[in-house]
Amino acid sequence: MNNYKIAAATIALCVSMSAGAADIGILNVDAPGIGFNDPTPATPVGGNAGNTVGEQRLIAYRRALDLWGATLKSDVPILVQGSFAGLNCTPTGGTLAQAGATFIFSDFPGAPLAGHWYGSAVADAISGMELAGAGLPDIVANFNGNIGQPNCIAGPGWYYGLDNNPATGQTDFLNVFMHEVAHGLGFQNFVNEATGATIQDMPDVYMANTLDLQFGELWNTTVFEPSGQTSLFIRISATNTGNVVWAGPNVSANAAQVLGDFQGIRVIGTLNQDIVFGTAGFGAPATPETFGGEIVIGDDGVNVGGDGCEPLVNDVAGKVALVDRGACAFTVKAKNAQDAGATAVIIANNQATGAIGLGGSDPTVTIAAISVSIEDGAAIKAASPGVSIEFYIDPTRLAGTNQNLVRLYAPAAVALGSSISHYDTVATPNLLMEPFINGDLRASSNLDLTPALMQDIGWNLETLKINSCDTGVANALANGDLFSVKVEACAAGATNHGKFVSCVSKAANDAKKAGLISGQQKGAITSCAAGN
Repeated sequence: MNNYKIAAATIALCVSMSAGAADIGILNVDAPGIGFNDPTPATPVGGNAGNTVGEQRLIAYRRALDLWGATLKSDVPILVQGSFAGLNCTPTGGTLAQAGATFIFSDFPGAPLAGHWYGSAVADAISGMELAGAGLPDIVANFNGNIGQPNCIAGPGWYYGLDNNPATGQTDFLNVFMHEVAHGLGFQNFVNEATGATIQDMPDVYMANTLDLQFGELWNTTVFEPSGQTSLFIRISATNTGNVVWAGPNVSANAAQVLGDFQGIRVIGTLNQDIVFGTAGFGAPATPETFGGEIVIGDDGVNVGGDGCEPLVNDVAGKVALVDRGACAFTVKAKNAQDAGATAVIIANNQATGAIGLGGSDPTVTIAAISVSIEDGAAIKAASPGVSIEFYIDPTRLAGTNQNLVRLYAPAAVALGSSISHYDTVATPNLLMEPFINGDLRASSNLDLTPALMQDIGWNLETLKINSCDTGVANALANGDLFSVKVEACAAGATNHGKFVSCVSKAANDAKKAGLISGQQKGAITSCAAGN
C-alpha cells in the first residue's frame, strides 16, 4: 500500500446515524473567540437555533456532515477539520472556501483499481480500515471569515440557516460547505493540470473517469507513456473546453433525471458560431423569449467596450449590450444596461477562466444576463457591428453534456483547484459541484449528480433508515433528492403516527410516479414508516 499526505486543502467554492452510515465528525481548530468559536450574538434563523455566530456556524457544519453521512456508507469514521480564515478576496468576488483530502492511498485492501490514488475518506470506506491513523483528519475545509466586509464580497455576508433561503446578497453557508465536503470525499483529482504532473507518477480514480472525447482517451491511460506524453496530453486536454466529460456509468445513468433540455447560444451574422455561456443568479432567466437580437458593444463613457460600471452613453435600446467583467458587481452592469434600454446583457470575462456563473442579487434587474469567455467576447467585438445572438433549446440533447456524457469544467486557461474537478457551468439546472455557487442550489435536500459521481469512484450509497427500520432503498434518489429529508419533514409536520405514515407514503408514491423508485421500494418505505 502506498500513501501520501497532501500538504494543504486543494479545491476552492436530522437523520439518525446507524450502522453503515458514514459517521462524519468535526475537528474545530479555530482559536478561542474566532471562526467557529465567535461569541458575537446572533438571532436564530432558517432552522438554525444558535445564539452566537460561532454556534450557528457549528450547527450548519454539523447539519452538512449529517446530510453527507446519510448519503454515503462507511464503517470507518470520517474526520473533517474546519476553520475560518482570510482567503483571497476583493469587494466584488473571491474564494468562499477551499477543501480537499488530507491523505491519499493506493493499493490498499479492496482497492478497485490497482496503481491509482484514492482520497482518505473513500479509501477508508472501501477497505474498512483507518488507513491514516485514528484522530487524523481525512478532509480539511477552510472558510473565508472576511465575507461581507467592504473589501471581501461586500454585503450581508454568510447565511447560516439550514433551509437554503438566504436574504438578498447573502452567501449560503450550507450550500458552500456541502460543496466543499464533496471535494474532500472524492470529487477531486490529484494531478496538476498546468503541468500534467501526477503524485509519484501515479493516476487517481477521478482521472480514471475523466475522458477527452476529442482524443478518445481517459486521463489515467497516459500516465506511463514514454517521452513525457502524459504531461502534454493532460495540459492540452485540461483546456479542451466542452470535450472533457465524466465517463462513470452512474452519473451517465442519472443525468436524464437531473438535467434539462440542452440550452444553447448562437451568434449569427458576421460571426457564426455556438458559444458557451454562463447564467446569472439575478434578472430574468435567459430563454428564447428573453434573450436575442442585435449585439451592441456598450460604451460606459470611459471607452467603447468598457466594463459597464457607469451609465451607458451609446444607443443600446432594444438591443443586447456587451460589457466586460471587472471593477463593479455584475448586477450594476446589468442595471446600467437595462436603464439604457437594453433587452439583455452579455458580460465578457476579463480572465481566461471561461464563461462563469454571474452571482449577485438586485430585484430591480429584470433583463436576462449571461457571461461568455474572454475569447468569445473578443471575437464578438472583432466581428461587430453586424452580430446578433439567439438563444435556442434542443430537447434531443441534455444540458451540460457532450455525446450524452456530463461535461467537466475545462476553461481555456487552467484554473488550478477549479479545472476538471467540477462539473461544467453549462449544466441546467445548475449543479452543486460547479466551480461557482449559484443561488438556485438546494443542498439541504438535493445533491443532484454528486452522489452518482461518488458511486463511480467507489462509494456505496447509504440506505434510508426510518428509526431502526432499514428500507433497503438508497437515501439519495437518482435525481439527487435525499429521501431522509422528506421523512424529517413528515415527522415535523405530523400530529400523530397515522399522519406521519400517510405523509411518508405520499412522498414514496410521488417518487414512484417520477420513476425514481419501484413499487416494491415504495412498499418498503411505507412499511418502515408504519412500523415505527
